[in-house]
Amino acid sequence: MILAVSSLDAWLTFVATLHPAVLHFPIALGIVAAIVELWGAVRRDPGPSSFALTAVWFAAIVAVVTATSGWFNAEFLNRGLSLNLFLHRWIGIAAAVLLMTLAISGSIIRARPKTSLSGAWRMVLLATAGALGFTGHLGGSMVYGDGYITDALWAAIDQTEKSQRDSAANAAKAQLGIVEPPQVAAAVSATAVSETAVPAPVSPAPVVLGAGGKSSVDFTKQIVPILTANCYECHGNGKHKGGVHLDDWKWMTTERKGEWAVKPGDPSASLLLSNIELPESDDSAMPPTGNRVSSADIALIREWIVQGASPGNGISPGAISDNRWSLPERSLTADELARIQAQTPVMAQFGVTVQPLAQGSSNYEANASLAAPPIGDAQVEKLVSLADFLVVLNLANSTISDLVGSILVQFQSLRVIRIDHTQAGDQVAERLAGMQKLESINFVATKLTDAGLASLTKLKSLRRLYIWSSQTTPDGAKQFRLARPDVQLIDGQE
Repeated sequence: MILAVSSLDAWLTFVATLHPAVLHFPIALGIVAAIVELWGAVRRDPGPSSFALTAVWFAAIVAVVTATSGWFNAEFLNRGLSLNLFLHRWIGIAAAVLLMTLAISGSIIRARPKTSLSGAWRMVLLATAGALGFTGHLGGSMVYGDGYITDALWAAIDQTEKSQRDSAANAAKAQLGIVEPPQVAAAVSATAVSETAVPAPVSPAPVVLGAGGKSSVDFTKQIVPILTANCYECHGNGKHKGGVHLDDWKWMTTERKGEWAVKPGDPSASLLLSNIELPESDDSAMPPTGNRVSSADIALIREWIVQGASPGNGISPGAISDNRWSLPERSLTADELARIQAQTPVMAQFGVTVQPLAQGSSNYEANASLAAPPIGDAQVEKLVSLADFLVVLNLANSTISDLVGSILVQFQSLRVIRIDHTQAGDQVAERLAGMQKLESINFVATKLTDAGLASLTKLKSLRRLYIWSSQTTPDGAKQFRLARPDVQLIDGQE
């Protein structure tokens, strides 16, 4: 019986979803087998051992499944063929082939022991274990960003060296009888604000003159919206690609390996600024896709850095970022999983990625911000079949109209929605005001006016609202704050 194309796609999508569930087995089994055989070589045991050979057989079988599911996983997630993906894919396939070869040859060697062949078998097993580990590293880099493991390793080494130096210095001072003068307790630092804490409402700040008599740039109200619109897709809200945390003020303004994301007072040494100023053709240009950061926004970031990159009222982006990890979880039924697996490749055709917030989570995120060409109302309607599972919906930079509100009201499970840099306005706001769980809305650079802003005061679950560069007025923002002092309003006003 020949399957219909849609049925075949659904089954291939199912195969693709197996990849995260099975990929750890061949890595762990291969490395454990290599360690066992390395110890056997030290003890001069005739190899391979029965344990190592059994582990290699299981690793080989699962590695074939992993390589196959990984191939389809990349296809259906619509990933471009980056260098990391190319290496991850082909080194993984090579490791699977080597494991199968080791399993077969190991069985032959064990039946007819030959010391020379046992040594060669062990050497190939060690090389294969190294390939498995490197493949896993590349996979982690693709999901969590380049340097996901290595950055943490170097940070741990640096911190260990610093602790050793501090301990040695303290010991030396103690031997010399040097007593440190007591430190005056400092005021609570901006960096001490917990990333998971809900920030207190922000009152309109008085205008403060900065360098050169210019108005002081407000980090929370003016810089955070720029980062939200241009950077947090990869470097905020739980995603720290390349190990870059732009949702953490302390991380941004701390030196690492002689480099600064933001060096207070020195724009020329601040990588955040230099990377967004690079021409689009440059491989290091940020953001790598989508609209470039406007010259006005670049000038504002530059001025903020010149003025000392102050966190202002102490609320860092991390403190107001979307907390997507405390949502209730449940077990999805077979029918629900089939519905998700059938719709995922359909949306991938439009450039929309649909994926769980974490491995095994029943809460999903749909991201259309990088779709090319941008999606419109018709494509959003195709997501309605996934409305029960979607808690994060990113429609930034899409071509949706103000009429999309009648579609969005069907997504009653949403906690976070981004419709920034679209034609959405008051009609969408009026519809969203009736949602029951919505906590964060991004209306940056939209047609939202004071009328739509006023309607959102009725949304009781709302905690964060971004309206910077919309058509609202300072007076409208003031009225909103009076009505909803519990909501963090980001309007870009001083």
